[in-house]
Amino acid sequence: MLKDNLRVLIMCCDGLYQRYLINRVKKEFNLVGVIFHATPNAKGNLFKRIARYRNPIDLLTYLQARILIPYYESLALPLVKRLFFENGCAPLPPNSVPICHVGNVNAPEAVKFVHDLAPDIICVNGTNLLREPMLNLIPTIPFGIINLHTGLSPYARGGNCNLFVLLEGHPELVGITIHHIDKGIDSGDIIITARPEMEPTDNYEMIDAKTFRLGIDLMLVAIHQLIEGRAERVKQWEEGRLFLRRTGYVYYPYLRVKVNLLLKKGLIRDYLKNRQIRDIGIQLVGKQV
Repeated sequence: MLKDNLRVLIMCCDGLYQRYLINRVKKEFNLVGVIFHATPNAKGNLFKRIARYRNPIDLLTYLQARILIPYYESLALPLVKRLFFENGCAPLPPNSVPICHVGNVNAPEAVKFVHDLAPDIICVNGTNLLREPMLNLIPTIPFGIINLHTGLSPYARGGNCNLFVLLEGHPELVGITIHHIDKGIDSGDIIITARPEMEPTDNYEMIDAKTFRLGIDLMLVAIHQLIEGRAERVKQWEEGRLFLRRTGYVYYPYLRVKVNLLLKKGLIRDYLKNRQIRDIGIQLVGKQV
């Protein structure tokens, strides 16, 4: 199949990195539609949110996060602009492509949207877990549904994986995975895994930006490999760690402050000094071309 004829549909949240993915796909393939998964906004105004923190320590960490996270983001902004902006402007969703906004990508309107557009492949990033009846459409999609997971499978699955592995002192497990979607959580057969190049001076926001850009680049590579019949398909060889609320991993903003403090103390520097030893046993999948 010629790449210009490949009908691609994207399911994602509506963020800067996801808009960049959408525009990259549109430039290379026939983008037939986008499903935006709307993330619920925090309820209530600032004072109401503060009132929920009855523990003074919890309130202090919340306020610290509100002050420090914008500072960390400002440090990463030049890198973000270089990686994701075009002609100095942030990417916007293309006007010429049908868009479906849903609160759940498994909603009937999303399933109908996919069915009606009949894509050859679906690319996913930043949505809720796909379930039936959406998963029932996989046999009708020639190249299946593939996911950009910001974590290094099979070692790290779930949400905010790269944040949690850094908090636990394992920079060697920071990475991305392009994989086929199945009924599990980031557990489908792997096409490509990769790790970003990290510098001792990187903060978490810089690492996150590098990781997303790498993942988007390799999502496009994976699509080319699939349509050319040269994509790898490797079953995950271990369960790894599952970073979810039910396994004891709850994301809250102050965790970004904590991980930035660890990075400032030399987490990446120390890893890079012993990289050959730290990387022993880490298996990567696929080719990046």
